[in-house]
Amino acid sequence: MTGNPEPHKELTRDQAIEYIMNHYGEAIKRTIYTYVKNFHTTDDIFQEVLIQIYRKWDQFQGDSQLKTWAMRIAINRCKDYLRSPLHRIKLVKDQWVDKGDEQSAEKAVIEDEHWGEIAQAILNLPVKYREVMILTYHQNYTQHEIAETTGVPVSTVKTRMQRARDLLKEKMDGREISYE
Repeated sequence: MTGNPEPHKELTRDQAIEYIMNHYGEAIKRTIYTYVKNFHTTDDIFQEVLIQIYRKWDQFQGDSQLKTWAMRIAINRCKDYLRSPLHRIKLVKDQWVDKGDEQSAEKAVIEDEHWGEIAQAILNLPVKYREVMILTYHQNYTQHEIAETTGVPVSTVKTRMQRARDLLKEKMDGREISYE
């Protein structure tokens, strides 16, 4: 990454939370949203991530970049949520509840971020493919950073990226997709 080195060792817990919120907060929230696809749940998980970062601040050794460490905590928290019984109950409930306003809001966010059809196709990918696409094209992570963040080998990241592209091409009816 470019810019000044991250001042991780000089920060207190409170300063670290403020630094992460100011520098990476929006990126973390967008990433959480790509997993849970719900604004309220995104906010709840973001708060839990900040609490976890606060609690684990002494464990951060600086072996990875602060952004990568915080993003990994967020991704792991999302995966925990998606495996939880609470999420499964919510899915069943949402099938029976009219979500007209929420769907309009979701569509507005996608339009605001000018992803259109590609964004929707990415959001519909299985999580392991969705995360590599989001981290690559939305967060500008390198394959090495994605491997470090997700805890999988670089070769797996490459394979998932290729499979994600293939799935997107299928979803887009074979049309060529520009990721720029």
